[in-house]
Amino acid sequence: MALKSWENGSTGLPPCDSRIYCTGELLDQVQMAKLFKDDKYFVDMKLKMSPDVVWEAFQSLTSSSFPGKLTKQQLTDFVQEYFEGPGQEFEKWTPDDWSDQPQILQRISDPDLRVWAKKLHALWKSLGRKIKQDVQLHPELYSQIYVPNPLIVPGGRFREYYYWDSYWIIKGLLISEMNTTAKGMIENFLHLIDRFGFVPNGGRVYYQRRSQPPFLALMIESYITTTNDTAFLKECIGPLDKEYEFWMTNRSVSFAFGGKNHSLNRYNVEAAGPRPESYSKDVELGQNLTEAERRQLWVELKTGAESGWDFSSRWFIDSNGENNGTLKDTKTTHVIPVDLNSILCKNEQILERFHQQLGNSAKARSYKEARYRRIDAVRDVLWDDQQGIWFDFNLMNNKSNDAFYASNVAPLWAECFVEQEPGQPAEMVIQYLEDHNLLYETGIPTSLVQSGEQWDYPNAWPPLQQMIIEGLAKSNSTKAKRIASKQAQKWIRENWVAYMTYQAMFEKYDVSGEPGGGGEYDVQVGFGWTNGVALQLLDEYGNVLVAGAMKLTGFPLYAILQISLLFFWF
Repeated sequence: MALKSWENGSTGLPPCDSRIYCTGELLDQVQMAKLFKDDKYFVDMKLKMSPDVVWEAFQSLTSSSFPGKLTKQQLTDFVQEYFEGPGQEFEKWTPDDWSDQPQILQRISDPDLRVWAKKLHALWKSLGRKIKQDVQLHPELYSQIYVPNPLIVPGGRFREYYYWDSYWIIKGLLISEMNTTAKGMIENFLHLIDRFGFVPNGGRVYYQRRSQPPFLALMIESYITTTNDTAFLKECIGPLDKEYEFWMTNRSVSFAFGGKNHSLNRYNVEAAGPRPESYSKDVELGQNLTEAERRQLWVELKTGAESGWDFSSRWFIDSNGENNGTLKDTKTTHVIPVDLNSILCKNEQILERFHQQLGNSAKARSYKEARYRRIDAVRDVLWDDQQGIWFDFNLMNNKSNDAFYASNVAPLWAECFVEQEPGQPAEMVIQYLEDHNLLYETGIPTSLVQSGEQWDYPNAWPPLQQMIIEGLAKSNSTKAKRIASKQAQKWIRENWVAYMTYQAMFEKYDVSGEPGGGGEYDVQVGFGWTNGVALQLLDEYGNVLVAGAMKLTGFPLYAILQISLLFFWF
């Protein structure tokens, strides 16, 4: 049987080593037959017997068919015979450190919000998962990557742990006084770094060639600050250094701009083939391209997935090098993202302090110098002094993408700038947000581009709201602090009203005041990072926040029914 072009090694590393879950004719035929509404469903299924036996059975079946393509019914029968449904990798588990009355409830003045916060706190139990020992003993039967400690998942179709989601989940767990669960999740990520050299995108083998925004150092900082478990730092520091080295070695790029040489970071996944969890969509998107263009598109789509912003017009660069393309023009590897460099700037700040606490003065100094170099590069390359905000940098045309994205405010959150005078640049950022009418009553939109993708207008995402609010709140500007409090009130009201309407928390929201939409899948319920952000804002501003009046939603009945069906995943 002929190999696909991405199987023979000629186009870079395969997504993973599994010819069931990551590459090969079986994956291709099942996904292109669209046996399931969501491609992710198949690659999350468990094998009933060894992959060699399943592969041989598939080869035997296809060899008797001409020209080797099975009918949809044959494929359905084959999958039913050799696979079990998703979720077989978990056993029932309730967090031991969950208690009924966390102290946060006493810090919330509004009685309606207090009742709601208790319900959010209770959601951790339904989102808790423990991976069966069988996954460790027989990893070849699962796409799940084993980790030793129980964890909290986002919810819905996202049945496994995800890297950057877990930062806001852990922040919420710490507020819920679930310190043991939070520490266990961090230890899982340390385990993954020991195994892979970095933290994969999520807990599946088909994610193991790509990462996500590197928030582990921030998770550990939050945990130690909350618990004062300083002894844990010795266990963490080696893996943190190793992860930082991964990003600097594999995800950095040097270039000249403004008469100076700079080195900054980008996302860059050099793995071939379609994404297994979105296989049919990737194949269909590349149908009318040349083979070389198709291979590169799939690299770019994986890179977009690594960014966490899958997908957004941020990455859509047309043949002229301008940000006017579509999903087929995804070129994430050609973008220097504001938020990634802000996160790494924050990593350098934290790692400097960690090494100083451990007495590693030379290592602390190296991180301090790295942070200063990054601050200079962020100022020279990403900051726009006239508009008063940071912009992504386009390596194809060597200039900024001056469109608004909520990520543009990330350096304020990361303190990745030199403040020339008190309140700067926070007040410039506020002026920009006000001039562009971005302080919506339901949160700040992800962008102003209506691309149909989920990381664009009209969606507003919980982590982006929290980063903007926190960045404004910790600045030296009185006005910025006031705006931060107002935006916290707006976001909490949006979440509370939606919860009262649908009895659910959603992964994203529409700035019109409804659950979000767009992109490759239906809006998901659960939802890990939404709960974490809400609890964080309730903890910070609970003495002043108030629940909003209920409103008539006007949300179409068919959409409400569709959302209700999502609980099937949950």
